[in-house]
Amino acid sequence: MSSQRKSCLLITFQAPRMPGGGGEVRSYNLVRTAAEVFDLTVINIGGMSGDGAVPAEIKAICRRVIEPPDFPSAATEPGAAGGRMSSWLRLLSAVMLPWVDHFRPYLRLLLQHGGSTAPGLAGSLVRAADAIWARCSGVMPITCFMFDAAWRRIQPQALHLAAAEKFDLVWVEHTLAWPFAEQLLALPALRHVPVLCSGHNVEHSVCERLAEVESQPRQRQLYRRQAIVMRRMELRAWRRSRLILQCSAADAQLTRRLLPDAAVEVLGNGVDGRYFQSDNSVGRSELPLIVFTAGFGYQPNAEAVTWFLTSVLPLIRRAIPEVGFLFAGSDAKRLARGLQTASEVSLDGVEWISDPPDIRPAFGRGLVYVVPLLCGGGSRLKILEAMSMRVPVVSTSVGAEGVPYEDGKHLLLADGAEAFAAAVVRLLQDAQLRQRLTEQAAEFVREAWDWSTLRTKLRGVLQKEFCQ
Repeated sequence: MSSQRKSCLLITFQAPRMPGGGGEVRSYNLVRTAAEVFDLTVINIGGMSGDGAVPAEIKAICRRVIEPPDFPSAATEPGAAGGRMSSWLRLLSAVMLPWVDHFRPYLRLLLQHGGSTAPGLAGSLVRAADAIWARCSGVMPITCFMFDAAWRRIQPQALHLAAAEKFDLVWVEHTLAWPFAEQLLALPALRHVPVLCSGHNVEHSVCERLAEVESQPRQRQLYRRQAIVMRRMELRAWRRSRLILQCSAADAQLTRRLLPDAAVEVLGNGVDGRYFQSDNSVGRSELPLIVFTAGFGYQPNAEAVTWFLTSVLPLIRRAIPEVGFLFAGSDAKRLARGLQTASEVSLDGVEWISDPPDIRPAFGRGLVYVVPLLCGGGSRLKILEAMSMRVPVVSTSVGAEGVPYEDGKHLLLADGAEAFAAAVVRLLQDAQLRQRLTEQAAEFVREAWDWSTLRTKLRGVLQKEFCQ
């Protein structure tokens, strides 16, 4: 590494990797670009699930990498729908840390999660106190507690490094890493160092959307309180940052509305067109198959599968009884086990592939790719990957946010169960429409949404903002 280049400390809560989930792939491309511009040191707190270690190819381009010394292997044990079991296990691991030094934040955690479901007057009082606390305090959101145990394993080493080394930039990769970065930025050595905050979503907006679609009143209340806590955390991060990266124009607009003086740059999500190529050797299924790929430990993706199975697939089967459905990605088995216990969900003709080492064969089997998201943020890499793999796409409007697709030219947009089912049936029954959409979508992705193009743009932004 050149000693003349500026030094960057990048903090992330999940390992950058390719292939991987949407957030991991975005981080992989951003970290590779950062390493081209800076002498890069990475602090990796852990990961959402599976093997959270930074891959060797990323370590090779970094000056150093600090991360917990060991990670659990990829897990596919049974759990509740939507990855709730994995979330509870991560929360439990955080709570089991020593209480002497961290009593107040963990009391807060119990109030948020346990108090939200407590019955009667006691529960009402706890929820009222929690709502007041959410508005007045600066504690971290529940989601961030899932990484707190891993953070405390590397905290002394990270604090020592930040205090002893000179850094010209602190890069916070994903806003959910902010509570941990904030501890480092409080050190005198980093107090005046510029910050780049890279958002993958506007997190408080995601919580607000989850509250809108949640049917359980107490869970809905929890989402609403978490939206308040997330919003305060994001505002602290944005106010401290010289530059904010957002992955969609909508997220950038929301950021500027809350903080008009913020310097915000839009860097969309992309696809590696050389990796995601249609492979004719992977045959389509004999029966028509609908495919959805995602990380199912992320609640909006789990909700999408549940909605599709309960509200959309039965309507499709009225027209095409033999159609099948495949969902593939991290935590798919856990989601399937949870769905098997739900009386309102039928898994007849439904397949799942959990934690596949290569997601491309799943795309290759599908006749139609669906994105039945009802909430979320940022932009969806999964649509770009499907288009690059030449699989025609049906998406909700929410699912297609972040990229300027044209309905009827690049994909079909449909909202509501009946309209979504009708769009899928239309594609399944019209081969010419499938071919036209896939050709136009593949050209659209190749021209503007390949990661090579986006990384060139990012290099220019970094050099202009931090290297002149």
